Amino acid sequence: MSGPIFMGKINVKWCDECDLPVIGERCDICNNVPREMKITPPGEMRFLFKEDFKRVDEILSNYIKGQFSEIVKDYAVLLNKIPNEDRAEEIIMHGDVIFTIYYKNNSYHLSLRPIFYDLFKEYIKGKIVIADDGAIESIKEGKNLMWPGVLEYSKDINENDHVFVLDRNKNCIATGIFKKPKDGKGVSVKIKYLNDKKEIKVKKANIDKIIKANISYLNKIEAKAIREIKKFEGKNVLVSFSGGKDSLVSLYLTILSGIKFKVFFLNTGLEFPETINYVNKIKEKYGIDMDIIDAGDAFFKSLNHFGPPGRDYRWCCKVCKLGPTTRYLINKGEVYVIIGQRKYESFTRYKNSRQWENEWVPNQKAFSPIQNWDSLSIWLYIFYRNLEYNPWYEKGLWRIGCYLCPSQDMGDIEIVKKFYKDYKRWEDYLYEYFKGYKDAEIRIKYGLWRWNNIPEHLKNEFGVENINRNTLKLEFEEDEKIRIKIDKFDKERLKNMLNILPREVYNIKENYVEAEKSLKDQLVQIIYQSEECVGCGICSGRCKYNAIEIRDNKAWIIEDLCMNCSACLGPCPAYVFR
Repeated sequence: MSGPIFMGKINVKWCDECDLPVIGERCDICNNVPREMKITPPGEMRFLFKEDFKRVDEILSNYIKGQFSEIVKDYAVLLNKIPNEDRAEEIIMHGDVIFTIYYKNNSYHLSLRPIFYDLFKEYIKGKIVIADDGAIESIKEGKNLMWPGVLEYSKDINENDHVFVLDRNKNCIATGIFKKPKDGKGVSVKIKYLNDKKEIKVKKANIDKIIKANISYLNKIEAKAIREIKKFEGKNVLVSFSGGKDSLVSLYLTILSGIKFKVFFLNTGLEFPETINYVNKIKEKYGIDMDIIDAGDAFFKSLNHFGPPGRDYRWCCKVCKLGPTTRYLINKGEVYVIIGQRKYESFTRYKNSRQWENEWVPNQKAFSPIQNWDSLSIWLYIFYRNLEYNPWYEKGLWRIGCYLCPSQDMGDIEIVKKFYKDYKRWEDYLYEYFKGYKDAEIRIKYGLWRWNNIPEHLKNEFGVENINRNTLKLEFEEDEKIRIKIDKFDKERLKNMLNILPREVYNIKENYVEAEKSLKDQLVQIIYQSEECVGCGICSGRCKYNAIEIRDNKAWIIEDLCMNCSACLGPCPAYVFR
């Protein structure tokens, strides 16, 4: 993702009178209408935790004396997660972005705004370029600072450092990227941001004061969510609890609604130990009826077949999440599952309504009471209601799930590697998988394994190509009918799986299977399911006759129960990810 993504109105604004964020129409402390902030959409914000501050302190160590975390500890400071090739965040103070940090090629980089200098002038220790009077006006017109216009610059500046551009009176005019001159010519600073000086009312604001300023809004969205949940009273309601902040809020709102429900937690086999402990703690704390679904070692058992998962190759979710969930829901009839999902998380989720159905999981109707909540609303609500959250958030992660999820940014993976020693198991697998490739180190170090089809710009940057996975090769003959060679396949399994179709529509011979051309797609899928099944069990959830069992990590048709209805021929990982 390289540019801003619009996912609806940015709700978070800033009250200049109280110097804090406000999500409602007015500040509940001073009753003023807050102003809109100039931030990057979609506006996913949260507070900084201890490890966030440590990271920022380290990044700013070459710019300021003292620690940023200590200097700002009494003020409202937010992180705004912004779309980028890797992890990137705007740091917001006094309703403005004061700098941006972004992760690229295994290190953090900094982009400063002029307001940072104005706010922390007494702490600035370097990275300064003094411009000649004659260059000031051209800078204000949006032009770069050329080398002849430089009076002096601090000796701590390196090529491509972000620097402060000052006039003779030490007023910050702009910030930009420093370029070393060649023979006294060329650009010295590529200007990025001009200083639009304005008056700032600097006031202290702790979390209690921020909650007080937003109390009417928090009560309003809580009441609305509870009303929506109460509409499911008397239905078969389940709450999906993942151990993350969003599902925590959805669970708590369901508890407040007073309806009857049951909770389930899916252990994908890739959860942090702290997440497992946290889920059990929540279960005990609220005395809730909770089922634990355990995917076991399904992920690692499926690796030999699929290879590493990718952002564009999410077989892992189907095998480790949807498969176990489908098997869990068998014989439960129509269920309504309350989920912690929000539209601001991704463009795919933005397109969902509050209630939807998943083609991979039959008989389930999903509903999210927090679909329109932004991240800051979630966190303010958690602090307002004093909800205990997963401790991994305090390590700096925005979202918590499988520890090796390919959707993670490399900045997030560095956090996981720092605090979770068992990540080495995954790295060991990657080194074994890419063994023999001369660019193996690059693929692992820079996270290129996170794509099945690597984006072109990354191919060009790192000089790599896609690795084609060995997959099933089918040989066809077509005339009035379709014939597929099966001499190299497991015929016992194929005969069993062909029960999916009515017996009269196909013929199976010694070396091929034959059917009408109109059945080509179904026949191909059945062959893939026969040969490449990993036993996820998704198909079994579609069978109302309980005619599919999982045996030896593969799905088998129970012929005495099968009605040859083909209802199980829905989306299948073995076929979709072929």
